[in-house]
Amino acid sequence: MPLAITLPLNPDVLDAGGPYPRALNVLSRKQTAVQRQLRRAGLAGYEPTTQATLLALAQQAPEGSAVYDIGAHIGLYSALISAVYGNGGPRAIAFEPTPETAALCRRIRECNRLGFEVQQTALADEPGTAELYFSLKSESSNSLNPAHRRHTESVEVPVTTVDAFTEERALTPHLIKIDVETLEAAVLRGSYDTIRRHRPWIVCELLPGADHNALRTALAPLTAMDYGLHPITPEAPWHRYDETTYRSAVSGQCRDWLLAPRPLTPAFHRVVRRWLIAILACDETTNIITTDKASFPYGWNAPYRSPRGAARVPRTRLLRLAGAAALARRAVVPARRSPGAHAAGSGSLRG
Repeated sequence: MPLAITLPLNPDVLDAGGPYPRALNVLSRKQTAVQRQLRRAGLAGYEPTTQATLLALAQQAPEGSAVYDIGAHIGLYSALISAVYGNGGPRAIAFEPTPETAALCRRIRECNRLGFEVQQTALADEPGTAELYFSLKSESSNSLNPAHRRHTESVEVPVTTVDAFTEERALTPHLIKIDVETLEAAVLRGSYDTIRRHRPWIVCELLPGADHNALRTALAPLTAMDYGLHPITPEAPWHRYDETTYRSAVSGQCRDWLLAPRPLTPAFHRVVRRWLIAILACDETTNIITTDKASFPYGWNAPYRSPRGAARVPRTRLLRLAGAAALARRAVVPARRSPGAHAAGSGSLRG
């Protein structure tokens, strides 16, 4: 059955950039692991602190810059950035090598009339081709690493590097998201020229089961360039680590990290918190589900136009917002993570 998810309402972005759609059509409520998680919990249940971080960083993107969504799966993050910031925002590029999932990513782009780009390729440290292994657990755990998940099938896919793609397209990446099922070190190794030249912000998954010897080696050139390694958590400020100390903070509850090219400020954390509160309001009760042949209700994705719209939220929603605000302030327990994660160039739920 078709599913649309409510997008977070951020009055600051409306003031600065104008209207953006209030909902996103994600096509199905059960076809992939990501869609199933969105059906169960809305955006609030899908990596809310990571969403908030990506939207906050995209909010400060210079004109003409790009966002690389490496391991995009159905392109949720690319779609969010494209929907919220529109043609005047950064150019989002979704990299997804799994053929069926990349096709879904393109369909979501087209159904919502969004402007992000889809590249059906994996990324690593050398251009060429590689085997993509289909996980028996979930399509969201497909990986170039044959040891990551049990598998019975594979397909040969094209592979490029961040450096090669950036040079070929003459792009200026402001933000790079890397979620590639234990092969993050390879993607980082293929990004050093881009990082030295453009100093992008990097949101990178660091799994407990990854090869941390390879990761330490891959992260060392970044910390030498004065990048700080920060676990993305609901509480702030985020502690800064380097390649010799980060391992102690990697856990199943803290998998996404911000590799920051400059110190994090209180203003940055305020913007992240504002997005987090807005995202936590978009729970399963705000989803729009129809029968297979029915259309979404009239005005389902009519744009948010005024910050005053927040004052018309029903009392029950306001109570949930108050709870979300308390969570963002206290952050006693990190937000629940979904079960799976984006594959090597193939995004995924955590796993």
